[in-house]
Amino acid sequence: MKVQLLKIPSHLIVAGSSWLSKIIIAGVQLASISYLISILGEEKYAIFSLLTGLLVWCSAVDFGIGTGLQNYISECRAKNKSYDAYIKSALHLSFIAIIFFIALFYIFSGVISAKYLSSFHEILQDKTRMLFFTSCLVFSSIGIGAIAYKILFAELVGWKANLLNALSYMIGMLGLLYIYYRGISVDIKLSLIVLYLPVGMISLCYIVYRYIKLYHVKTTKSHYIAILRRSSGFFLFTLLSIVVLQTDYMVISQRLTPADIVQYTVTMKIFGLVFFIYTAILQALWPICAELRVKQQWKKLNKMIGVNILLGSLYV
Repeated sequence: MKVQLLKIPSHLIVAGSSWLSKIIIAGVQLASISYLISILGEEKYAIFSLLTGLLVWCSAVDFGIGTGLQNYISECRAKNKSYDAYIKSALHLSFIAIIFFIALFYIFSGVISAKYLSSFHEILQDKTRMLFFTSCLVFSSIGIGAIAYKILFAELVGWKANLLNALSYMIGMLGLLYIYYRGISVDIKLSLIVLYLPVGMISLCYIVYRYIKLYHVKTTKSHYIAILRRSSGFFLFTLLSIVVLQTDYMVISQRLTPADIVQYTVTMKIFGLVFFIYTAILQALWPICAELRVKQQWKKLNKMIGVNILLGSLYV
């Protein structure tokens, strides 16, 4: 007698790995707070917290290319077509995007940082501009590197993306622990680099790996236009969501004391863990829904959407 094994839906496997990844990342971020306060002191850690708020803003540096590419990969998979040219085109465009934003950050870092970190001028003195610019570079590497994870999600192997993401944060934490236990004196800039640069570098290494594999793939003008056309809408949506959801850091940078900023940061990291539990499912469902739409399996698609909206409502 054959035993039928329970088949777990692929999006739940991806969501499960995402939950584990988010728990690890949240654990790293919460654990790092006490070490960073010991290393930097409360006031400098408050500055560190404000700078980490730039991470979400820098998620827009890919101009929506990653999300647009993810949709094209899902559509090509549904039609059993090659999507290599789309990936290569997207990587070319992302390289141009990061160069553009680096120049933009370099030009405007002085003006923006003077306002954003104005409450800490006496502590930072003339280091404000370079600290802000360095933070933008580090977080931009994470923003561009996220394209790698979107490729993996579109290929329905999102668990690999979650594994790499969790690993990158653990490496950053190990670097921080090394500094702490060795008694090495570091400033805010180096602390940011140690904790967050591995997050960007690991995903960028995967992008380089994929590009080398696609080196001989030919691209056409239509591939670039298609990616840009699809990405523009996602870029606009990202900007609007950032403006709505991230203005809090602009307010607290001007109004709260260092102690209050630290307390706010801890609270938001705990809330972020709860929030990501449900968004992990939505992230895993995205490529599956895109494929169902292309295949015109409307009944299955509508059922999947309805069930997950209901689950989300109950969760809230």
